[in-house]
Amino acid sequence: MIKLPPVKKIILWLTAVLMLFSAIPAQAGDGRLVTQNWAGSAVFYDVPCDETESFHMTDDEFLCSRLSLENRLIYAYSAYLNSLDGDEREALVASQKAWIRCYYAYDEALKQLWLEPVKIYFGVTGQERRTNVYREAMLLLLINRITDLEEWSKGRLVRLDAGMAEQKAAELEEALTRLRVKMGLCLYVIQEEYRPRIMDAHRAYFDFFDANGAFLELISKGDRSALLGENLLQVDRIAYITGVHYQGCRFFRREREE
Repeated sequence: MIKLPPVKKIILWLTAVLMLFSAIPAQAGDGRLVTQNWAGSAVFYDVPCDETESFHMTDDEFLCSRLSLENRLIYAYSAYLNSLDGDEREALVASQKAWIRCYYAYDEALKQLWLEPVKIYFGVTGQERRTNVYREAMLLLLINRITDLEEWSKGRLVRLDAGMAEQKAAELEEALTRLRVKMGLCLYVIQEEYRPRIMDAHRAYFDFFDANGAFLELISKGDRSALLGENLLQVDRIAYITGVHYQGCRFFRREREE
C-alpha cells in the first residue's frame, strides 16, 4: 500500500525547500513590485498571456462538457466490465469505486477556492496562462479515466522496453516522491481551513492508485514493462493536475502579497 507521509513531516521538510522561493521584491515592467523574482506577466492577472479552453468556457458549456464525459465514462466502464469475468471483473469494480471516490474528493477540494479563473506559471517565461483550476482538473480526470478504459478494453497497454524495467521501476518511485512533494506544497501555501479536503483528495488518489494497480497487475499478465508503463502514466497525469492546483494556490498568495 502506498501512503502519504504525515503532513507535519512533509511541511517541516518543505520549509527548507521553500527557502528557494524567497520573497525578494522584483520590479515588474510597469513599475509594480513583485514579491517573487518572476516576470510581471507571470504574476499580475491583468497582464496579457495565453488562455486555456477552461478559462473561456461558460458555466453551461462546462456543465455540458462534464455531463457528456460522465456519460461516455459510464458507457466505457460498462462495456469493458461486461467483457471481463472472475478476478479481473472484481478488480475493475474495486478500481472504479476508488476512482469515483477520488473524483468526488477532488470535486469537493477544488471547488472550495478554485471555481474562478487564475493565472498559473510553471517557472518558464511563456508558460504563464489564465486557466480555471477546478474545470481543468475535473475534465482531465474524466478524460484520463475514459481513455484508460477504452484502451484497455482493446487490449492496448503502455509498452516499455523490457530491458529497461529496473530503470523504469526507479523512475516510478522518483515520480511518486515528486508527486508527494507537489501535494505537500499545495498544503503548505494555502490557508489551513482549506487543507482537510485537499488532504482527503490526495489520500483518495493513492487509494485509487493502489486499487488500479491491482487491476493492472491482472490485465498485464506478468508483463512488468506494461505494468510499470501504466503506473507511470497514472502518476504523470495526477502530477500535472497537482502542479496546476499548486500554481492556483500560489496565485491567491501573490494576490494577497501585492
